[in-house]
Amino acid sequence: MIRLSKKIKVLKRELFFVGRLLEEGYGPRYWWPYIKNRFLWSLLLPRLPKFEYVADPDLELHTICNKNDLWMLIWMLRSFFFMSGLRPIIVINDDGTLDGAAADLIKSKFSNVRIMFRDQTTNRILEMPSVPDIVKQARINAHFFLDKLINPIVFSKAKKIIVSDTDILYYKVPTEVVDFINNKTSCDALVQRQVKGEAEFDLMVDESYAEKYKFRETQVSFMNGGYIVIDKEKINMNHLVEFLTHTKRPLSDYFIEMAGWACVLGQLNFKFLPPERYAIKGFLNEKMVVKHYTSPRRYEMFAYGIDKTRDAIRKIERENKNTI
Repeated sequence: MIRLSKKIKVLKRELFFVGRLLEEGYGPRYWWPYIKNRFLWSLLLPRLPKFEYVADPDLELHTICNKNDLWMLIWMLRSFFFMSGLRPIIVINDDGTLDGAAADLIKSKFSNVRIMFRDQTTNRILEMPSVPDIVKQARINAHFFLDKLINPIVFSKAKKIIVSDTDILYYKVPTEVVDFINNKTSCDALVQRQVKGEAEFDLMVDESYAEKYKFRETQVSFMNGGYIVIDKEKINMNHLVEFLTHTKRPLSDYFIEMAGWACVLGQLNFKFLPPERYAIKGFLNEKMVVKHYTSPRRYEMFAYGIDKTRDAIRKIERENKNTI
């Protein structure tokens, strides 16, 4: 019965994507790319070459991944490497679905990959005397997305970290991010902003906590937690403990991680990334450097997003070849 329910849920999601594709006027020239990137990616993935590089030990890129989203993960990472020129250690946080085969497949496409299997990482946290009980309980009871906040605080040794969803693609050099990593900016963190006109995110924390850090004034409720660049030395376990102490959101809530990051960033000197360059809504245009294909717009990623970044990467490879 549970298996049938999951199949029905998947079918409804696919019908939603196809329906949105047609409603938004994506004609026949988008249908094959959509089918290819949505359903046939497992046949294409083995053909991609491995990206070999020497990692910067002071930089980590954290994401969380489902085994059905490996195609998105691979292109998020490939587009990041080619467009940014940065060379982080890749940290893949398992959402509970990754297995040895999926891990091997990821490692066959990139060097310097660290897979944080959920069960193993949870056991490590539970055995660490330095981790407060409230964090341990959160690790056991919270939505798996919270791992994307807990794991960097507990395990990361890097000076700078990029926390990214898998549904993000790069099309040009993310200058603001590169400058931050290279210490050319004065802030503690960068974060993507919700597009103008979208509803404010409810942090769901008690009033004393919100007032203490002036969350309304800092407007962290307008952030999108799927893309954050942060100075790791500015955050610590106390930030996490304080958030867990004052949140009114159920730990099992889907948005618990985004609320946590918002409350942590609200205590720092953060800046919003320009929304016209680090976009969420709208068809890809010349101003966009990065596009975040959030769930309601995921069909765009398959219909044209992946192929556009693939073409941009091929252009870079041709130019590099011609200069040798």
